[in-house]
Amino acid sequence: MKKNAWKIILAIAVLVCIVCLGRFGWIKYQDHKTEQARKETLKAIARTEFTGENDGDEPEKVPAGVKHGQKVDFKKLIKINSDIYAWIYVPGTRIDYPVAQNQEDDTHYLKYNFKNEPEFAGCIYTEKANKKDFTDPNTIFYGHNMRNGSMFQNLHKFEDEQFFNKHKEVYVYTPKKTYTYTIFAAYKFDDRHLLKTFNFKNKAKFENYLRNVKNIRDMESHIRTKQKVTSSDKIITLSTCVGGQPHNRYLVQAVLTDERSAE
Repeated sequence: MKKNAWKIILAIAVLVCIVCLGRFGWIKYQDHKTEQARKETLKAIARTEFTGENDGDEPEKVPAGVKHGQKVDFKKLIKINSDIYAWIYVPGTRIDYPVAQNQEDDTHYLKYNFKNEPEFAGCIYTEKANKKDFTDPNTIFYGHNMRNGSMFQNLHKFEDEQFFNKHKEVYVYTPKKTYTYTIFAAYKFDDRHLLKTFNFKNKAKFENYLRNVKNIRDMESHIRTKQKVTSSDKIITLSTCVGGQPHNRYLVQAVLTDERSAE
């Protein structure tokens, strides 16, 4: 009886190991697919000057006039997927991706990549409540917190105060415009839907929201207090998950400080 019991225990242990190894292998495979897709995207649009490979130790040098955005070939991207309408780039991170918006299902790109193919890592996206010309008071970008550092995982680099102090810009490109944003806040928040919770179009309420952000003082948050941000400004919010905390989100927010037509 004891021998049989040990055999059963051993069989269960082996089965558990096989399942764990299988899951680990699946995660690594998905990570590999995500990274390959990122490289394919960059190659497809001939983006050769800036590929998001900076390890974050030093801020990247941005040419005068923010000319690196000219390498984004939107004609190629739109042929791949007509939902793609912008590109987001955060120097010092691997965030260097196309941005999509689906008009039928806001959550579509949680599970579909930039080619509009099913993929665990999804795609950086905005919701249809936000206009595509970035004239809303607050435009929200969403991206997964991937274990391999892809999508919006690198937003968590801003948890480090030195990194936050060194890296200030976010660039958004569209076929017609190049937008430069200056980061003014990075902090952990709850999982409330920002656009449904706060009325950013009401200037008084928007001003109050900004005041509350500026007054955040916990150890995990960083605020650039000298950066002027008012309810007359346009801001963007980059949102991703927090590992092991399903009811929290990590937010990086930036204010529009330069806007120019694409040459």
